[in-house]
Amino acid sequence: MRRRPPKNGKVVDIQNTLLVDGNALYKRGFLGARSEYNRNGQHIGGIYQFITVLRKILNDNLFHKCFTFWDGEFSGKLRWEIYKDYKSGRGKDYINGTKPEDLEEVAQRGVVFNYLEELYIRQLVHEIVEADDFIAYICNNKKENEKITIITSDRDLCQLINDDVRIYLLDKRTYVNPKNFQEHFKYHYENVAVIKILCGDNSDSIKGVKRLGEGTLLKLFPELTERKVELYEIIEKAKELQKVRLSDKKKPLAVLDNIVLGITDGVQGDQLYKINEMLVDLTKPLLSKDAVEDVDNLIESPLSDDRSIKNVYKMLKDDGIDLILGEARYNDYLLPFKKLVEREKKNNEVLN
Repeated sequence: MRRRPPKNGKVVDIQNTLLVDGNALYKRGFLGARSEYNRNGQHIGGIYQFITVLRKILNDNLFHKCFTFWDGEFSGKLRWEIYKDYKSGRGKDYINGTKPEDLEEVAQRGVVFNYLEELYIRQLVHEIVEADDFIAYICNNKKENEKITIITSDRDLCQLINDDVRIYLLDKRTYVNPKNFQEHFKYHYENVAVIKILCGDNSDSIKGVKRLGEGTLLKLFPELTERKVELYEIIEKAKELQKVRLSDKKKPLAVLDNIVLGITDGVQGDQLYKINEMLVDLTKPLLSKDAVEDVDNLIESPLSDDRSIKNVYKMLKDDGIDLILGEARYNDYLLPFKKLVEREKKNNEVLN
């Protein structure tokens, strides 16, 4: 276990926490492992890949707790109430219900949930709250001696990166932290949110400033690549850049006026910056009162001791995953989870 340098003469033990974006990890496995079938001809790629990727992360690191957060059926509703086009491109309909999910996908996800329960993974799903917000809540309320790793493919969560929080990006298969952030992205890690506020987010159907893309923004405001920049700084500099152009008798740039005035072709109207900040900024996650109570209980409560690794080995055989693993791998496959279970049991002793 790593330790922080002495503070006031005391050495503090580091507690490592793993936060899993369940839907991101599951989707990647389900869609990417289409060739994995069991002896009964059932597709099991989503189950196998989820457990295998999580196993690798646990094997490569020491974690004292692991949480997996899932999106509920109407997750995102709190943002939709602010912005009616939220995730409209994904078929979300918060009035009439979301489009029906693939039954096979839903079934495998339920099986994964059952596996994680037996493996001492703390889990939470809420009908209207997004997994991102639970993850942000834990990061924003982390303990002083806590180091956090997030597993996701969602770039929104990159705004949570700091000296104590890093992200394992599933698509890049690498850890991203403040030191290596710009090996993967063109801007400073503290500007993730402000860039999304200005440019919007196509994946969530969030409109930004009219005619403003990330490339144009970074060209006009190169300081975004160097240091943390506030929204008001961008607006003030846009005013100055336009003044300089006019004084030099150059044609004014419409995009600069759009930045200054917050002009968008989205439904935000003249409330673009206010609305986008509420949608994007994870320093203020959107959680209902009962969701806060749920996640607080999940963090602090001891886990029930009616779980068993033996049950998981039986599940692996029942689902036909033992055939994919082979005899040699099968015996040691759950070893990283066993180590996590031992740490959680020690934590239970302290809490009890």
